[in-house]
Amino acid sequence: MGARRFFLTVALATALVPSFGAHADVSYRVEITLVEDSELADLTDKVSELKTLADKPPASEEALRRRADRDLGRLADAAHSLGYWDAEFSYDIDIEVEPAKVAVTVKPGPLYHVSSVDLLGADGRPLSIPQDENKLPLKPGDPARTAPVVAAEGVLLAAFGESGHPFAKIDNRRVEIDKDAHTMAVTYTLDPGPVMRFRLRSVGSKGLTPTMSRGASVGSRAKSTMRTKSKRHAER
Repeated sequence: MGARRFFLTVALATALVPSFGAHADVSYRVEITLVEDSELADLTDKVSELKTLADKPPASEEALRRRADRDLGRLADAAHSLGYWDAEFSYDIDIEVEPAKVAVTVKPGPLYHVSSVDLLGADGRPLSIPQDENKLPLKPGDPARTAPVVAAEGVLLAAFGESGHPFAKIDNRRVEIDKDAHTMAVTYTLDPGPVMRFRLRSVGSKGLTPTMSRGASVGSRAKSTMRTKSKRHAER
């Protein structure tokens, strides 16, 4: 009985002794050094986990480095979104100071620009943009940002919808980055779908009710338009 009490006392004492091998969370401060472009600086502050999670310090130096590694990918995406496709990122961690210091260096590189915006039909031939093509949020000479590339799809579909092609759809979007020329070329492949004509018919005292009928094949119409366009180019 006495021996059992002895072992119980030893076990309880051991449990109450603090573990000197345990590591406390690693508090840190981060500095992001960025050359020029205040917009990119603001965006990196917003997407950086090192910045946004600074009040939640990691449990170890290794965890802090994993957080910094993840940041490199997030910062690269941020730079690309603004047209900096050659941006370079690196970081250095000084764990010997209190709090630890994380220095992130951002080299944006040259700002890329849009070289061309092309629209192709389902058959691979050039397709004309209905109405005003200047409504597109993406034009040659613009900074090569990613948001306008996506936004242009909605504008294209709306333009075709208003021109009698309510079932138009984007089949493909190709973005080509030219590292030598520092440019971005964008090509959309769009299937206009059938032409739909709207007519108004009278329904007694209820007034006019719109009806929709299927028109001629858009494929043949698109080919005819493209052939005319090609012919004009040849005459020039």
